[in-house]
Amino acid sequence: MNSLKYFAALFLVSLSTYGQMTHGFEIGANLMSANVNLDNEDLVTTTAVGPRTGYVSEYNLNENLFLRGAALFLQKGFKYENESWVINSIDIPINIGYSVDIKPGKLKWFIDGGASIEFNTKATTRINDETIILIIGKEEGEIKSISSGINFGTGIEFSNLIKLRINYYSGLTNMINTSGSDEWKNQYIGLSLNFLFRK
Repeated sequence: MNSLKYFAALFLVSLSTYGQMTHGFEIGANLMSANVNLDNEDLVTTTAVGPRTGYVSEYNLNENLFLRGAALFLQKGFKYENESWVINSIDIPINIGYSVDIKPGKLKWFIDGGASIEFNTKATTRINDETIILIIGKEEGEIKSISSGINFGTGIEFSNLIKLRINYYSGLTNMINTSGSDEWKNQYIGLSLNFLFRK
């Protein structure tokens, strides 16, 4: 019990000593793809490109560990033959990360990972030149309004102000409400710049 109290006290001292908030915005793009199975057939999908942008915030737990949160607008989806399938969403990822100084005060390498909850706001499919709005709801065959996934990121931080970041996302949720075997799980590689300001 005493060792637990000591650890808790040490953790709180660490927060008060190193705790520093940064916040800012992210802009970039997703290289989107998906694992899709319809009528017991795996579709051979190809990569599409979609935007990602929004607010980011980080809190330093100590000189190496940090928590990262964000509220991002982004697209997920895929291409299949002459069709494009896209979901617009607001994603809330929460990550824990670790950074190492390459050149103190000027250059850092970082890695982070965590999970996200996603609020899906619009879904469309485009076949040739025709755009069809997909229904988001709870009925059979409709697109789910809430989904989740895991992500891992790494990159370089310049002068504690700008991050060049690449991350991989894998969806945990089947996007299709179905009682059958149909499945649509998103994945993407995200490339972005983060512009950070210290409080």
